[in-house]
Amino acid sequence: MPYDEYRVRPLPSTEPGPGGRRHDPPGTRVAVPVPVPEPEDAVPVPARRAAHALVIMALEVVDRKRAPHHTRGAFPPHLVEMLRTLARGGVPGRDLGPARIHRLHINTADPGAPATRGPHGSQTCGTSEYEVCATYARGPRLFAVAARIRVTDTGATCTALRLV
Repeated sequence: MPYDEYRVRPLPSTEPGPGGRRHDPPGTRVAVPVPVPEPEDAVPVPARRAAHALVIMALEVVDRKRAPHHTRGAFPPHLVEMLRTLARGGVPGRDLGPARIHRLHINTADPGAPATRGPHGSQTCGTSEYEVCATYARGPRLFAVAARIRVTDTGATCTALRLV
């Protein structure tokens, strides 16, 4: 048998070419609105630090590096119990090694809310809600975390958490 029969061939592209979409007349382009994510600079630094700390704290509990009762105040009781259950029962991929944060994204939960400014023009938190999504690595695999946090001038609390 010829060698070409067993050769892997690339699939044809499913993306439209530079001339527009297939159903558009040649030479025409249609503007498609694309949601523009808010820049990371729009989120105050204390909120970014709090998001990172809360995700790390949750992963440490699941990896049994931190006792669940050491998260009280940062997580409500039902989330502390959820983390305790995950630490006991295990999470997918725990045998691949400890969790390491890969990427973390944070956006305001209410994009229409204006950022508050401090007396010297720096951003302050006030009381704000943020949505956090992150990926974390265990060995060669990536997993995801989604959370909602509330940041005040006195601290941060995770109000919802999902480990995938």
